[in-house]
Amino acid sequence: MAFRFDPFDWYWIAADGRVWSSKAAALVAANDQAYVAWATGGNAATPWPTDAGGGQTTAALQEVLSPYGLWVDLKAYANAKQWAKASGGYVATIGGEKVPFSTSTESLGLISGKVARLQQPNPPSTVQWQTGPSSFLSMAAADFIAASIEIADYVQSTFDKLAAVMAKIDAGTVTTFAQIDAGLA
Repeated sequence: MAFRFDPFDWYWIAADGRVWSSKAAALVAANDQAYVAWATGGNAATPWPTDAGGGQTTAALQEVLSPYGLWVDLKAYANAKQWAKASGGYVATIGGEKVPFSTSTESLGLISGKVARLQQPNPPSTVQWQTGPSSFLSMAAADFIAASIEIADYVQSTFDKLAAVMAKIDAGTVTTFAQIDAGLA
C-alpha cells in the first residue's frame, strides 16, 4: 500500500533521535503511541533536513514546514503571528462609524504620506479614503489624523507584545504556541 505525504500528519527524525510530529507540533518520544502506530502502519519518518552547515537544526526543519503554515520554532511562529496581526488591518471609529483601514506596508506608507500632507501649509479640510475594493469615505482631516494615530499605536502594540513574548521565550517561560498566541492577543 502506498502512502501519501501529509505535511500536517508526518514525522521527521534527526540522527540524534529527535522526532518531530507536525500533527502534535512538537517533539515526541520515539516510543510515542501515535508515532509508533503511524510507523507501524507502513510509514517511515522523513530524515530531518540539514542547514548549510550540515546540522539538523530547528531552523532547517522550519524552512521545510513554513510553506505549509506549520511551525517548529517558537520565535519564527511568534514573528509570523505578530506580522499577521500588524498587517491584518485595523478598525477605527470615526464619527461613531466603524471604518476599516488596511495596515499592509503599502497602506501604512499611504496613511503616513497623507498625514504629512495634512500637516503642510494649505491642507485639504477633508480626506477621501478608500476603505474597500469599491468603497470610499470622506472624513475630516482631523479625524483622519486621529485615526492614523490609533493605527500607528495599534501596529506598535503588536511589536511591543512581540518583544515581551520573545523575552519570555528566551527566559524559558513561554514554551508553547498557545502561550505565544495568548501573549500576542
